[in-house]
Order: sequence, then structure tokens, then C-alpha cells
Amino acid sequence: MSTKQMHINNAFELPKEKVVNEFYERIITIPIEARTNLKNELITIIGEERTRGVFIRYGWHCGVSDAEKAMSLEWDDELDLALAGPKFHMLHGYLDKVEILEMSFDEQKKCNFIEVLWINTFEASQYLKAKGLSKEPVCHNLCGYASGYLSKVLQQPILVKEVECRAMGHEQCKCICMPIDKWGDQITSDLSYYQANSMIKELDEITAKLKMERDHLSKASDIHRQLIKELLSNQGIQKVVDILFETTGLTVFIEDEYNQIIVKSGNLPDQLALNKYRDSNTTFVRYSEKLSLLRTPIYYGQQIKGYCSFVYIGENHPNELDYMIIENAAITSSLILFNESIKVNTEQTIKRSFLNDILEGRLAKEEMYKIAYYLDFNPSSTYWMLTFERYVKETCIENELAYNEEMIGHIHLFLKERSINSIVSQKLNKIIILIEYPTFEKLHITQSSFIDQLLRHCSRRFPKYRISVGVSSVIQEFAQTVTLYNETLAALRTTNNRKNVYYFEDLGIESVLFQLQDDVLIERFVNQHIGRLLEADSNEFELIKTLFVYIDNGSSINNTAKELSMSISGLRYRLTKISEILNHDLNDTQYAFTIYLAINILKAKGKIEI
Repeated sequence: MSTKQMHINNAFELPKEKVVNEFYERIITIPIEARTNLKNELITIIGEERTRGVFIRYGWHCGVSDAEKAMSLEWDDELDLALAGPKFHMLHGYLDKVEILEMSFDEQKKCNFIEVLWINTFEASQYLKAKGLSKEPVCHNLCGYASGYLSKVLQQPILVKEVECRAMGHEQCKCICMPIDKWGDQITSDLSYYQANSMIKELDEITAKLKMERDHLSKASDIHRQLIKELLSNQGIQKVVDILFETTGLTVFIEDEYNQIIVKSGNLPDQLALNKYRDSNTTFVRYSEKLSLLRTPIYYGQQIKGYCSFVYIGENHPNELDYMIIENAAITSSLILFNESIKVNTEQTIKRSFLNDILEGRLAKEEMYKIAYYLDFNPSSTYWMLTFERYVKETCIENELAYNEEMIGHIHLFLKERSINSIVSQKLNKIIILIEYPTFEKLHITQSSFIDQLLRHCSRRFPKYRISVGVSSVIQEFAQTVTLYNETLAALRTTNNRKNVYYFEDLGIESVLFQLQDDVLIERFVNQHIGRLLEADSNEFELIKTLFVYIDNGSSINNTAKELSMSISGLRYRLTKISEILNHDLNDTQYAFTIYLAINILKAKGKIEI
């Protein structure tokens, strides 16, 4: 009787040779060692993951083929077909024995779950023999075979997953067979092994990707050569952003370490708040709903000295080429900024030394004019000076100098952005700014507005400190620079808590005293002449104010009484009291002038208001 007319439960009771000859037109045998060597060669050629997929799919096709043969026999239900699967396994010599630990079907006779024990599988034995213990199951051929066989005979997609393996050190191999939809996310990676991917197609994709990478490298290299060319030609940082804009079509800008944009190319919004986007790596950040930035830091001296940024509109994103270009641009910008920094620092050092030599009186007039000419300062122009004084608790001279150096750089940047010809230096822990006045006048703003802008600029960088500014007059002679400095010092001696900008031109005759270098002498002058009156006066300084108005009105009783809204008798009584306290005749013109000067000093210092 032919096996095709037999029931499937009886077919495997025949001798193995007869079953094989009846089931298959022709069969070949493959030594396990040869199969193992083939697998090892495939691993070498196409990798372990691809090889695993090959043997899983090979097992799948074998399982489907045997399922079709099983279904050609007589059988009562799908259970008969499912139970024949282990017999096919053993027929091919894949293992010694199969034990079904659990099997369940639903009411529609659809498979729910099968748990199987595989005894002495050939794949586990070969792995242990060749490599020792494995970290994961190795019976890929058997899993593929069981998946293909069960999916075919049960007419539903079944996936078999090995959960224990003798190659991992377990006693025997164990697998779970379940419909794919019941596995959930547990088999996401396993499913990929059942999909045959064309290596030719993947090679084409890799080739296309390599071609794109080559094109990217070629374009990035061309841009880099252009940037290096501009670096060597000393074109400056503006040329860098121009090249980037022309070659990429992207708006680009470079900012300094204070997040102030120094150069740009393309269409850029007027105001960008960039201080919160500080990162030590190249990053793509969403600035707003309509705008994104690809930013990379610019390093020199192992510190971040700025950022180079590409601008993307809407939902546009950078590609790999953009990353390559911007990082190359950052390196070039770093070199350019470093060279410019050296030039600027050298120039500023020379200018500062020149200004200090002038203030110390070390230069003759002819030599002073000669150096001024070479430093692009017109000796016949008009000049103006500001002196900054900072109030802090810091007493360490090294920290004071370091702070001043940092602030000098910050002020220099402010002046440079406005094309103001100037020298910024420090002396006696004060910062001195000598300005060629016509370059300031081109801004078309008042002195007070300019100083307010400069103070705001500094306070953003140094918010902890209170800064006072002494402002000189404007002179017509470069040789009078020392006079400007003395005027700023005189203005600073009127320091009080009500304001922080002091103009020399606002001082009266007391400006003569304020030009003394010793503040103690000024205090002694005030105390000597009106000290007793200050002690006797009330908190409102009524006596001091009365005396000031009296002298200011040329010692006229009527005019003084009218200005103070007092009676003549009341004023006479108060003036008599003041004369007694001071022990001096108030009608003495020379003495009245001295007292008037002392009171004006108190006014300038903000100690009294009249």
C-alpha cells in the first residue's frame, strides 16, 4: 500500500527507508560537520545575523515542504497533522526525541499554545562541540522548520521561539509555539529573520548611500578649501558666512561669547535671544514655531568664544552635509577669530601703553603727536574721556586686575561695534576710555544716552557691581589728555548714592578742590569751615540751607527772606545763630566765599540737597 493511502498516524510505523522513499522523490544527506562549516563560512561572509536568517528560512521551507506531504496523507483533524511534526523532525535526524509538554486549541480548533521539549538537537550539540556555551538559543533551523510546518498544517501564522537551549547550559531545549498575534512585542526582532532581504538590493542601497556620502565629502571639502583660502588671504570672518550662504543657501551668522551677533549673511530676524542656547557640542534646536538653528561652538584657547549657526525655516532640518560644513566652518572661524584677537590685543596693548605714558608724563609733545599719528589718532581732533570706578568688596588685587581686563575687552567690543576710535586702559584700578569725539558724534546721540547704553552693556555682563562714571569736558588739544583724566577724577570725587554718572562740567568752583588727589584734604577743608554748623544743625540742614541761600543772594536779607518764605525778623534771628555757631562775621566777603565753596562740595557729594 502506498503511504499516500495510509493514515498519517500509521505512516511512521513503517521502516525509515520506506517512509523516506515514499515521501520524497529524491533525498540527499549532508554531514553535520559540512553543514557546520558552511554556517561558519556564511558567518564570515555575510555576518552572524544574516546567517541566522538564512538557516531560519531554510528550516521554514523544509517545514512547509513536509507539511504539504503530511497533508497529502489521510488524517482526521489538524491535531493529527500537528502531532506528525515531531515525527518528521526525528525522521530527518534533527533531534533524538520530541516531548509535547502542553497543547491547547480554542473552540474554533485554532491553536492557542504549544510547549515542546526537544531532546538532543543537532544544532545545540554542534555548537557546544565547536564553541562551548552560548549566550542565546542556537536551534535556528529547528525553529524555522517548526514555524513553517505548523503555519502550513494549521492554516494560521505560527511562530516558534526557543526559550531554553542546551547550548546555553539548560538540560534540554524547550520551545513555545504560538500564533504571531499572541506574541505581541516579544517577537519584533524574530520576525525580521523570516523576511528574505535581497543582498543585491541592499548593496545597491549601500552604494547609493556611499555615493551620497562621497558627494557630501566632496562638497564639504570644496567649501573647506574656500574657507582656508579666505583664512590665508586675511579676508576676515564676514567672508566665511558669505561663502556658507552662497554654497548652502542657508542663512548663517556668527556670534561672540556674549551671544552678540558679529557677522551674518542671509535673511535673519533683527532680534534673537541666544543666551539660553549654549552647548559644548553641535546641536539642532527649535527656536520658535517658524525657526530652528543648527549651532556649533567656536573654540580657541580651550574656551568657547562664540557660535556658528545655520537658520532653518518651518519644518526644515539639517542633513549630514550641513553638520560637516558647519563644523568645518567653526574650525576656520576659530582660526580667524584667534588671529584677529592677537591683532586686536597687540594693537590695544600698544594703545594702552601709549595712553599710560601720556598720563604719567613720560612723552614729549612731539613724540606724543608722532605716536598718535601712527595709531590713527588725529592730534588736532577733539577728545573726550570717561573713567569707570567699580564698587565691590573684593580686596584681592589679582582679582581686581582680572576683572578690569575682562571689562576692558567688553567695553572695547561695544566701541568697536559703533566704529568709535578710542583707547581703553586701566590705571589705579580704574578703567579709562579716551574717545576721539568726532567718531562719537557720528552716532547722533547725546552724551548721556551713549553712557547709559554703555553702562547697560556692561551691567548685562557684570550685574553684581555698581559702576560710577566720571565724565570730562571736550578738549581741542590731544596734549591735554592729562587734563581730561584729572577732570574725570574730580567728577568721581562727587560720588553719592543717588546717581552713578558725574560730569565735570556740572561742577562749579568746587571743581578746583576736587582735582586734589587727597580726599582727606577736601574733607578737612569742609569740616574746618562748616563742621560746627553741621553738628549743630538738624537733620533737615535748615541752618546750612539758610546760609547757602543768603550767600547765593549776595547777602541780601530781603531776597533771602523772599526765597525762603521767611519773615525778616525770623531770618535775622537764624543768621545771628549761624554767626554765633561759626564764631565769624557772615558779612566778611572772603569768609563767605570759603563757606559757599564748602557747602557746594557737600552738594556735589550728595550729602545735602538745596
